[in-house]
Amino acid sequence: MSGGVDSSVVAALLKKQGFDVIGIFMKLWAEDSDALSSPKENVCCSLEAATAARAVAQKLDIPFYVVNFAEEFKKMVVDYYIKEYENGRTPNPCVICNRDIKGEILFKKVLELEGDFLATGHYARIMQKSPLGMHVKNQNDKSKSQNDQNEYHLYRGKDTNKDQTYFLWTLTQEKLAKILFPVGHLTKPEVRKLALKLGLPTAQRRESQGICFIPDRNVSGFLRRHAKKLIQPGPIINITGKKIGIHEGLINYTIGQRERLNIGGSKAYYVVKLDSQKNTLVVGDDVDLFRKSLMAKDINWITDGILQTKEKSITATIRYRHLSVSCHVEDISQNKLKVVFDKPQRAITPGQSIVFYKGDELLGGGVIDEACN
Repeated sequence: MSGGVDSSVVAALLKKQGFDVIGIFMKLWAEDSDALSSPKENVCCSLEAATAARAVAQKLDIPFYVVNFAEEFKKMVVDYYIKEYENGRTPNPCVICNRDIKGEILFKKVLELEGDFLATGHYARIMQKSPLGMHVKNQNDKSKSQNDQNEYHLYRGKDTNKDQTYFLWTLTQEKLAKILFPVGHLTKPEVRKLALKLGLPTAQRRESQGICFIPDRNVSGFLRRHAKKLIQPGPIINITGKKIGIHEGLINYTIGQRERLNIGGSKAYYVVKLDSQKNTLVVGDDVDLFRKSLMAKDINWITDGILQTKEKSITATIRYRHLSVSCHVEDISQNKLKVVFDKPQRAITPGQSIVFYKGDELLGGGVIDEACN
């Protein structure tokens, strides 16, 4: 329970369905206060969020636990985030949090508390299928099937604007068997309407946005404090290797960006690559941002079917809220693969996740390693 309306409604729905529900609130890492600024609370676990979550637990008359995962979160999520930027990549910390914190540390805590399922407020849907492909259970049933031959499949949430499957591609069959997404079949307005009807204290609480451990949304400022190697000026070169200017530190740039390039003249340049090893910014024309394929690593498939069939009729999403586009997968080997798009894609960004779908079903995903011609 995060103190938000989604997890609050999850707890209320499960209790209404007859589950024995407990609420768990995670205390995560936040920056230490310093002489130049006020204390920076992690928006996912601020005092306000904790108070809201506790109030919902009291309203529902369920036990409420606070667990401190600050050390694990700093090591697994924040340090990873900083290191990836230092290596010239653009990471997605929410994917790592879902995999390592919620999917591992919190999951283990649930089992220690003798819980049968971990339920969250993610907008996604889980279905079970028999070996013949027939749907046999969905997440809204009182219990999941115990037939070991049934596979778990993950689908986009009903609310396409709130769908969060992009962040869940690391889930495995083992985890899906123990996870519930009770609001996946609802839209956000329906969730708020339910919260009001149930009299939950969080019914009108606003959503948190952005990266939870950067509450002021100033990514550049955060990286200036934690990734010193990125603040040094260095050369700007064009795609032919010619030096055409000086950048103000790679911390200030992202692939596809046009603004703040310290280059004279009226010609428009776009960031094509960040070379952190040489502290070099590579720029070019907008057309230079388009690539036909990419290499991905750290691959996870929700089911094994794609490995045997090399499914052709699939789409891929290369960043959150990006349009899914048609593609096919090649060279599946040693946890790496090549993805070839039907049409060239703009600003493919190493470090971001590429997530595969067939219709509304999430097939799996990986981390973008490099863009290819």
